[in-house]
Amino acid sequence: MNWGIIGLGNMAKKFANSIQELENNNLLGVSSHSIFKLLKFRYKYNINLKYLFSDYQKILDCKDIDNIYIGTLNNSHFDLIIACINAKKNVLCEKPFVLSINQAKEVKEKLKSSNIFFLEGIAYRSHPQTKHLIKLLKENHVGKIIKIKSTFGFNADNPRKKGRLLNKKLGGGSIFDLGCYPVSMSNLIANIYNEKEIVPTISEVTGKMHKSGVDLSGKAKLSYSNGIFSEIEVSIIENLVNSTEIFGSDGMIKILEPWLPAKDSVIEIHKNKNVKKLNTSSDLSIFASQINLFNNSIGNKNIKDNYPAMSIDNSVNCFKTMIEWKESIL
Repeated sequence: MNWGIIGLGNMAKKFANSIQELENNNLLGVSSHSIFKLLKFRYKYNINLKYLFSDYQKILDCKDIDNIYIGTLNNSHFDLIIACINAKKNVLCEKPFVLSINQAKEVKEKLKSSNIFFLEGIAYRSHPQTKHLIKLLKENHVGKIIKIKSTFGFNADNPRKKGRLLNKKLGGGSIFDLGCYPVSMSNLIANIYNEKEIVPTISEVTGKMHKSGVDLSGKAKLSYSNGIFSEIEVSIIENLVNSTEIFGSDGMIKILEPWLPAKDSVIEIHKNKNVKKLNTSSDLSIFASQINLFNNSIGNKNIKDNYPAMSIDNSVNCFKTMIEWKESIL
């Protein structure tokens, strides 16, 4: 598999480092509007000069590249996904994959009429820890699922006014940056027995806004028609616990590192005043696991065989809730 990267920011570096863990995968080309970043990537990752592209379309026109990783700013994702599909390149795109529900629907429809594999980069869903969690829940270790509590927040230390996080046009704010994590986790857990994913109703929304028009933090309650509900929270101004707890009729499961689990991670089962720690081991880092799953999925062009990783339907449903959450704060 020959890969190309569009956008050479922090996530692109993580991708470039992670792909080195995999055999039969090659970072062949990179594209950026910054000549400095192109040259830096060339020397660090030994990329041939002819595969450095300052024009995004030229990397898409390169017949030697099979797959594209999109690591650009949020507001450019939609146009680049459509361009990748038109160029017949498989796409791994950083989250959020779009900034409006119309864009989400258009990507979904465009994929239906193509032979392209697409995956939104919500990496924890392809890590073995998430499969382990689903197995524990289906084995009824804590009984019937009643409630979920899921948080992700960090203190960005007064993000710069002109920076990405506070820029509305660039898709900034806590919900676009972090909301996909607790929402997608809640959707996954609440739907483990459902063939068709239930989209929750949202209520009890609170949050803090910045004068730039982006949300700095947000809380909400998600209610599912099967009786399960979830309390979610995100923030870019406060360090939150960053865990997920699943409360059942017979106990509670706690995921200590739900979003960026290491190769060795721990899930706790709290039951009858006792705590049992269960380990999950992975041969690959979280982002290498995601790339590996992507490669394995290309053959069948769908994600069903790789559950609980994200499908395009999962991504669209997750975004529906995110945008409703965000607009409720605004």
